[in-house]
Amino acid sequence: MTISLWIPESVGAILTVGCVYLATQNKITNWPISILASMVYFYVFYQNHFFSDAYLQIVFVLFQLYGWWFWSHLNPTKKLQYIRKIDRKSIIILAIISVLLYVIWLHFYKLINPTARIPEVDSLTTIISLAALFMQAKRWIENWVIWVLVDIMYVPMYIYGEQYITAYLYGFLAIMAIYGMKEWQKQMIRDIPNKA
Repeated sequence: MTISLWIPESVGAILTVGCVYLATQNKITNWPISILASMVYFYVFYQNHFFSDAYLQIVFVLFQLYGWWFWSHLNPTKKLQYIRKIDRKSIIILAIISVLLYVIWLHFYKLINPTARIPEVDSLTTIISLAALFMQAKRWIENWVIWVLVDIMYVPMYIYGEQYITAYLYGFLAIMAIYGMKEWQKQMIRDIPNKA
């Protein structure tokens, strides 16, 4: 990776840490900051030929806009949206959709980006990240488990791509995801009397 990408990569990393910390605190402000981080990282990943991760940032922005709305007072059902555990049916549906999306995206991705780096891994982390972000928007507490898994997968991928700042970032994000799960568990317990 060129030195010129270190500055936007650093900015993207700082924004990402900020939005993830706000998400661990269940704060709606995590969404606009994460949108800014995605825009910066789109540029970084595209320049470094991690095209699937670059395209992922575009999809992230759409999910982030949805999450921002879903958590906001503009959502008429907001008062019903507590942190909760994912149900078995949703796990099965999400897993099936994720596998199908991976197979389809990997095939399409290789066709349109013949110069992509490690497309199998790049595509897999993309699909897992989308599943985690969808789960986060739905306030399913298990989103943090998926984030830990994918963050750990990202570390060697970014080392391979010489994006060392981002590799360190994702190692740190895995730790923050564990913290986030603990914080959401506390919030779930606090919300129990409100549900009754």
